[in-house]
Amino acid sequence: MSALDLAEYLRLRLRALRLTTTEAAKRSGISRQTWHKLLRAEIGEARLSTLIQVADTLETHPLSMLRIFFNGREVTQAAHRSGDTRFVSGFIADVTYPDNSTVRAGEVFEKTWEIANVGTESWVGWRLQCMDVPGTSPLQPVDNSIAIPDTPSGKHVQLSVQLRAPTLACNAISQWKCVNAAGDIVFPRQAGLYCMVTVLKP
Repeated sequence: MSALDLAEYLRLRLRALRLTTTEAAKRSGISRQTWHKLLRAEIGEARLSTLIQVADTLETHPLSMLRIFFNGREVTQAAHRSGDTRFVSGFIADVTYPDNSTVRAGEVFEKTWEIANVGTESWVGWRLQCMDVPGTSPLQPVDNSIAIPDTPSGKHVQLSVQLRAPTLACNAISQWKCVNAAGDIVFPRQAGLYCMVTVLKP
């Protein structure tokens, strides 16, 4: 578990919503003392009910916080390193085809990720772009990029791409990143999204 990562995440969301801890305490019904403990990473075991109340107050999905509390560091570390909290993404889940799922050779399948906008600005006019160098990945995207629905701060979005598996058995991976309307990579310091599957024999 990472109380430190959760504390950094909470600070990002409070800043994005321009909320003080006093205001957050009033909205959530959770004491200021508990909020301060969360923000100082002094709670080693947070109650699930507390995290849900905090998530509701910060206008984000409880899964975002649970993932960071139990697993993730990438979102908060990237924002901390850059000092820029306008555009920050948070990985929520592999909705379909989690790592090392199996697909049939030659099969076309749809990979879906769920991510969250945990920055202060909306995502407008963005696309999800395949980052694979042509000829280096056996997974072939049906489309090299897809539109990302406009996503306000604190909201989640599911992104789906179609991929064609190679005709031979192998392990395969395809990598994707968000680009803005100008075509620039938005989160260059983050690893991005990826699909990793095991391709079975025909």
